[in-house]
Amino acid sequence: MGSINWKIYFILISLCIMISSASASAIYYPDERSSIESGKKIYLSNCAGCHGEKGDGSTSPFNFTSSEKMIKSNSSVFFDSITNGISGSAMPSFSRLPKKDRWDVIAYLWTFWIDRQSAEKGKMVFGKNCAGCHGIKGDGLPGAFDFTNLSQMAVKQPSIFFDRLTQGVSGTAMRSWKSDLTENERWDAVKYVFTFQFSDYELTAPIPAPTRPQSPGKEWHNTTGGVAIIFVSAGLAIFILYLFIRGLKER
Repeated sequence: MGSINWKIYFILISLCIMISSASASAIYYPDERSSIESGKKIYLSNCAGCHGEKGDGSTSPFNFTSSEKMIKSNSSVFFDSITNGISGSAMPSFSRLPKKDRWDVIAYLWTFWIDRQSAEKGKMVFGKNCAGCHGIKGDGLPGAFDFTNLSQMAVKQPSIFFDRLTQGVSGTAMRSWKSDLTENERWDAVKYVFTFQFSDYELTAPIPAPTRPQSPGKEWHNTTGGVAIIFVSAGLAIFILYLFIRGLKER
């Protein structure tokens, strides 16, 4: 009986440890968009010594200016590394920092990859081609991806959005833009949509009016609305012709 009690006790202790570990490693997402300016101050005080003021990894193996690394990363991974440290490396835990500060630092980290010139170009591409479905503010029409959803954005790496732009998303209204946008334009658009996570990444370029989205491969006259317009126009034309001929006969 005693051995059974000890087994139960051991199982309960193990469960408590597992639950505690899971809670400790849980990702907490911000309630509001993060501040780059705040993150910059925190970064320079705590991170620049190893990662360099320019984020190029002076004594760290991770280079935040490397497109190859950044396009395969996401904010949740950065939050976990900042919170728990990285085992077997010089990266310590910064769990002492308030969660908001950690997210502000992450916002600033992305600016090493999201250069303003590309983001400005991406803003123009987004406004012209994407805002019709995703909204000027990135919050999206029903069914479209919401780029202001911080918990969703935090688990997405840039390469995912690039692939969706390139190949489209099967079963949705998101078509392939490979034939319409160059590779650079697609990356510029991806960089721009990442700025929807930040509260203070201001861009000067005015966003252009979005074009009306159309189904891929369909001209306007092949759509239901287009056919209706043709029939109505033809009816009006016939009616006007009838009135004209009738007027001639009455003279």
